[in-house]
Amino acid sequence: MKQLPQYAFEPFGFAGKRKCPGYRFALAQVSMLLAKLLRSGLQFGLAPGQTVTAKYDLSGKPAEEIWMTVEQSS
Repeated sequence: MKQLPQYAFEPFGFAGKRKCPGYRFALAQVSMLLAKLLRSGLQFGLAPGQTVTAKYDLSGKPAEEIWMTVEQSS
């Protein structure tokens, strides 16, 4: 991995003193939005023909983008 210079510009750095000061607030906002969407009665599902395959690295993640459908439940 290429090392960055000590004072390289990283606006939303990953760790240490250059880490984004609002990342916890942003995470809380996204969590609350997701909870509100799930409680609102919307139904989420995979798009037709969508298959999800896992890719294992340091952590598990999907190998490709996941497309979803959102429908109003009756």
